[in-house]
Amino acid sequence: MRIFAYSKNLFKTLTLNTPAMVRTIILVLTLALSSTLFLSPLKSYASPFELSYDDGRADYGWSDFYPYAAAVRFTPPSESWRITAVRLHATCLLRGPAPVFYVQIWDGGLNTRYWSAYLLSQVFANNTLDWYTIPLPNVVVTGVFYVVIIPMFTLDGAQLWISVDSDPPFSNNSFIVDAGEHIIHASLNATSKRPGDFMIRVVGEPTETPPELTLHSVKVGEDETILTFKYPGELAGFRATLLKPDGSFTEENITRVGENLIVKVRDEGLLNINLVTPSHETIGISVRLETGLRSQYDGLLANYTVLKHSNDDMAEQIGSLTREKEELRLSLNQSQALNRLQNDRIEKLLSNVSTLREELDEARDEASSLRGLNTLLTLGLALAVTVSSFLGFLEARRRWRREK
Repeated sequence: MRIFAYSKNLFKTLTLNTPAMVRTIILVLTLALSSTLFLSPLKSYASPFELSYDDGRADYGWSDFYPYAAAVRFTPPSESWRITAVRLHATCLLRGPAPVFYVQIWDGGLNTRYWSAYLLSQVFANNTLDWYTIPLPNVVVTGVFYVVIIPMFTLDGAQLWISVDSDPPFSNNSFIVDAGEHIIHASLNATSKRPGDFMIRVVGEPTETPPELTLHSVKVGEDETILTFKYPGELAGFRATLLKPDGSFTEENITRVGENLIVKVRDEGLLNINLVTPSHETIGISVRLETGLRSQYDGLLANYTVLKHSNDDMAEQIGSLTREKEELRLSLNQSQALNRLQNDRIEKLLSNVSTLREELDEARDEASSLRGLNTLLTLGLALAVTVSSFLGFLEARRRWRREK
């Protein structure tokens, strides 16, 4: 806006005593200049530009032994961001045999997306406090990311001191991190004992989001760990680096089969995978291979063997229980059939009992009638015998009187 205001006043001054044709030319040139000034932010947005928090003036220097590092958190102005360089204000005392320092890019979850080692002598002038630019191979990140500088400080060797701006206001985006464990050790925010902003800046530009690089599988063996990563896009190159717990590193062999990238690792540490796309952008992922992985594998293998035997025994018991269940089911079905048959028989017996009771009642009635009849017959017979005896007595008496 200051440049535009200056151009407007210049145009007014030039047109006071200028012929019409010249004024027309000046007007065209001024409009062209104004258009360029208005459109220049759009063009610069498509070109690399710098993100920073410090005011450009260093107040003190910071350094520490591995694994401690200086980290600055950035939120890019686009979903995906291509980092082309890191700018670092620092001083370095160069001494000793070819010392190195590390530059890492972490994502919002503190996972490594890019890692590289640099010779101090190739980046810094000896004992000179200044801004230094560290080119990066177009590292693509999505969302919040951290730029991490690991100075690898030594007492008898090279010493890299990173500048800190301690003037308020503070961005609350500078941290001291543990690069071995990938945790935040301390914050330089406004409420800390010594607030400030690390003088670490990042140069980059918006970019399209590339295909995702993912961990597909991990197979742990007795001698090596085989990791398979999957990336569906085309590649111009790839690299695997293992950062060991002591801060040293080794290059690991990596091969590609179709969409799979296969890495075989024998040691332990933080495995960093970096891929280069055909458009010369770098994407990455990291996997931590924990300490004691082999012993853990042996223990897990032994536990797996025990569990497998237990599983076989359980499977056999389940099979036996299943067979017993089937036999019980058949026995139950048979019992239910027998029960139904017994119920039918009982119902029939109850029906027969009812019929017999009715017949018994009828027989009892008939017997009662017969007993009454028998009583009458007995009385009749007794009467008949009595009458007969009486008649016989009378007949005998009559005969006796006649004979007499």
